Amino acid sequence: MVDFYDQQKIVLITLGIILLLSAVFIPAAVFYPAKVAFITPEAELVGTSFWSLVLGGGGMVLLAAALFIAALIEKPLTAWLLAGATAAIGFVAIALSLGDYYYMTSERFTYNPPLSLVSSTYTWDEFERVEERLHQQDGASAIESVAYYFYDGSVLEFSGGRIFEMHSSMVRRVETAGGVYTRIQSP
Repeated sequence: MVDFYDQQKIVLITLGIILLLSAVFIPAAVFYPAKVAFITPEAELVGTSFWSLVLGGGGMVLLAAALFIAALIEKPLTAWLLAGATAAIGFVAIALSLGDYYYMTSERFTYNPPLSLVSSTYTWDEFERVEERLHQQDGASAIESVAYYFYDGSVLEFSGGRIFEMHSSMVRRVETAGGVYTRIQSP
């Protein structure tokens, strides 16, 4: 018969394996939709960086590691202290992942960068200019990156993601508010 201590180890290891396997798809399947659901209903499009998904997956791997540590280290105090510290780092990684987003509404653009819990909001008349950098791909021009310059000196640069889907709408709004739109062809 298996005693309680062995059953506890089996449960911790099983949960750790489930978390480890879930770390691959949970960030995209759960974290991103959670951002979309909890960001203002006025948001027309919501985006996140690739690093947000990686950080969320990394946080889940750390939570799985915490469960493995708790199950496999024989000294209870050491096991739970080390597992607690690992889990705390994992939860911070998940919180930072959930906090990485950008979205636009009819009146503003809000951006919360990776590894930050503080967002910046810009109204359309705060945009000084928009630069679109193009490169040649299969004989046609394709967007390589976009940069948004603000009157306060801030610059936001994006090289991929949902920002390209909202870019044309943003350009129209920035131009309507008096900003400048520039396309730069890479050599």
